[in-house]
Amino acid sequence: MLRTDTQSKRRWRYVYAIILSKKEHAFGAIGLDGENVYTIHYREIAAVVSDSTTKTFEVLDYGITHQQALEKIMKEYCVIPMSFGQSTTEGDIKTFLSRNYPKLKGYFTKLTGKTELGLKVTWKIDTTIKEIASSNIKIRAMKHQIAGKPLEKTYHQRLTLGTKVAEELGKREEKIATDIFARLAGISADAKRNKNLSDEMVLNAAFLVDKTKERDFDTLVNTLEQDYGDKLLMKYVTAPPYNFVNVRIRS
Repeated sequence: MLRTDTQSKRRWRYVYAIILSKKEHAFGAIGLDGENVYTIHYREIAAVVSDSTTKTFEVLDYGITHQQALEKIMKEYCVIPMSFGQSTTEGDIKTFLSRNYPKLKGYFTKLTGKTELGLKVTWKIDTTIKEIASSNIKIRAMKHQIAGKPLEKTYHQRLTLGTKVAEELGKREEKIATDIFARLAGISADAKRNKNLSDEMVLNAAFLVDKTKERDFDTLVNTLEQDYGDKLLMKYVTAPPYNFVNVRIRS
């Protein structure tokens, strides 16, 4: 059967994830630009892809669609997620799967039956600074010395006060972050502490958790919220396991 002009132009395949599957699977029109998402196979592993007429994509235009497609795929399969923008030919995908077959199988051994839970912890900053100002003797004394005095006459004192508060905040941040990370890592198969994204963030971490222990993880997060609830806000979400695998078809 002859291909139409539109089909012949679709030489690129945009890759969302790698899954374990011997059978062809159609996920529906959930891909970029509303394209159908389907599988390309090598033995019992498969790349989940959609057709494309272009090789490059802007994350601002397509990032959300990429993420939403991954989330739908994850409902049915353990996934090795691909970073945004992985688009290449079908031949190159099959070559990639065959050349990296042992490594990909190893990743599935690590990931099967587990889920990534991303945790972000931030200060209740106003409450925390007030608590520091009232509990630290030196800071409390400095604050009392400049209280009610003109700003222009206490400029340097206020800078020093701000520095002292920031130093105390940093000490508390590391102590609390270390405690939270260690306690959650203790019931996780793997854990990774990432760089904080703002000055208000205390901990930015990811945990690879066995699905049989998700309830235990949730219970422990609730306990930590009770322990630190007057100081911190905690939020965690299920995510593709980007923090525990790093696979790219092309750079």
